[in-house]
Amino acid sequence: MGSIGPFHRAAIERLEKKGRARLVAVADPMADRMPAQKAELEGRGVRWHMDYRDLLQDEKEVDAVVIATPIPLHYEMAKACIERGFFINLEKPPVPLIHQLESLIAFEASQRVSVGFQLIGSRCVQALKALLVEGKIGTVREIRAGGCWPRLDNYYSRANWAGMMTLEGRPVMDGPATNAFAHLVHNIMFLAAPERHDFVVPVAVEGELYRARRIESYDVACLRGRFPAQIEFSVAVTHATQLPLPYRIEVRGTQGWARLSNDGTVLETSCGIELHEHETTQQLIDRDYDQLIDVIEGRQERFSTRLTDTRGYVSATNGMFVSSGGIHDIDPLSIRRGQGEAKGGYDVLNLRDAVQESLHSGKLFSEQNCSWAVARPATISLEGPELGRLTAQKMGLEAGGNGSTTSKAAMAAPC
Repeated sequence: MGSIGPFHRAAIERLEKKGRARLVAVADPMADRMPAQKAELEGRGVRWHMDYRDLLQDEKEVDAVVIATPIPLHYEMAKACIERGFFINLEKPPVPLIHQLESLIAFEASQRVSVGFQLIGSRCVQALKALLVEGKIGTVREIRAGGCWPRLDNYYSRANWAGMMTLEGRPVMDGPATNAFAHLVHNIMFLAAPERHDFVVPVAVEGELYRARRIESYDVACLRGRFPAQIEFSVAVTHATQLPLPYRIEVRGTQGWARLSNDGTVLETSCGIELHEHETTQQLIDRDYDQLIDVIEGRQERFSTRLTDTRGYVSATNGMFVSSGGIHDIDPLSIRRGQGEAKGGYDVLNLRDAVQESLHSGKLFSEQNCSWAVARPATISLEGPELGRLTAQKMGLEAGGNGSTTSKAAMAAPC
């Protein structure tokens, strides 16, 4: 009910006013921090559970469940809801690790899970995909994406999983490419697919992960890869700059180019198509909920993003971590603390310029002569079953056969 929760609640209340849905119960263990919300909901007859398992067991009139919870809880919650046959709206990212995703896909034969990569539904992204499918810029050859969103100390103190790779034996992998900018990576998989609603999985990637802030996870990332159709792509994102760089996605084809810029609000193309559309987070989530109900009622065939559609995103980000050889500390001499409005943040020497260069050329940070870029990335194949095991191993976890993970420390503990 906290964090992203109010956006979901507002979307459901909008559906309630239209007579399309009804909120019957919520589960959140932090009721003592939200007494007013709890009292207001209970006054409307909405039941509040402290444990999601109690909700699943006790509520008999539920058709659909929203999972807007911390990343390390997504796998176990989604699995429990899939087993009960609910329609599910699962916030992004779906799960951190590819073997977890494959486990959920194996359970979920009915395609009832919608993954909340809401940016896919934006008018600019949909218009861009349409013109690519229609061949307006020829055959796609390159897709480049990047951005800088500074994050201050309070961003990392907001939750115990923020900036973590694991938490209590569960994978988290919190960082710009796998949380705040996850939409960028996912959109690339969408734009590279030749069919209107399809996604594609890369065959190989290289990646580099760094940390300026002394956290367990990373706050600087770059990734490069290729798809089966020989389309190349790259992503460079960070939270460790003083000045922001609104994200961009650039697509280059054999007959022109297209660019999504200004944090996804402006679409420009070499063929004269332009679109300016600012859509708020609430508008995107509202549209996602309209689609959820349309699918439940049989008015629409499929969700914009199903679990199977996230294979490219999860595989690529897992491959990025393995390729980097872990997370590399940036030399303190290349870091300064943010000033002015950016106080409480970090600014890495020439990092913003390096993100812009990656957008232009696709070069990794280590290929740009950045003094702090020490990774020597390996090319990682995303084909075959080894990626999940390698990722879990490098995170200090063991991948279970059912998609679960166990910390090595816990496995070694005496009974």
